[in-house]
Amino acid sequence: MVFGALLLLRPVCVPLSDAALAEFNVPIEQRTDRDFYLKVFQRRDGQWHQCKTWISRAFFS
Repeated sequence: MVFGALLLLRPVCVPLSDAALAEFNVPIEQRTDRDFYLKVFQRRDGQWHQCKTWISRAFFS
């Protein structure tokens, strides 16, 4: 059962396009959105990503 919960809460991150970044009303650097335990917008390898738990991405993309 614990293993299933861990699978549902694992992070899934997708890169954001420049067009998607331009649509934000608040600069992405100032956003504080969280999904359970992780910060939603993360900078990885010089590119912004949207990270959500697997369960959030599956039901609330």
